[in-house]
Amino acid sequence: AVVSTQSTGTLGYACNYSFMRDGARCDDENNCTYGCHEKRCWSECNGICCLTTDCFDGKNLRCSPVCSIPEWCYLAGDHWDGYVQCDFNSQCSKDNKEKFPGDYRCGSTCTA
Repeated sequence: AVVSTQSTGTLGYACNYSFMRDGARCDDENNCTYGCHEKRCWSECNGICCLTTDCFDGKNLRCSPVCSIPEWCYLAGDHWDGYVQCDFNSQCSKDNKEKFPGDYRCGSTCTA
């Protein structure tokens, strides 16, 4: 996987460029990309890749740019369809307490 040099996270990795090329954002704390797709928030997530890649930094799970096929999920929310509505990538940050007052977690399967 090609790695973006725009931002590096706490493991010294950067977010996965295959997601960032579409305008997604990078979370420097966990190296996961996130954004808005078809008016729903999504995030990179850890699925099958963690069977072959160390995604644990001793305390937290992290996304790794070395995964050959990045995995993602729609984020859980309180909209009628169970997801988080959005218009812009920036609205899907875990720091957006209006959209994510509680957990920031997958609302769908983590898939490639």
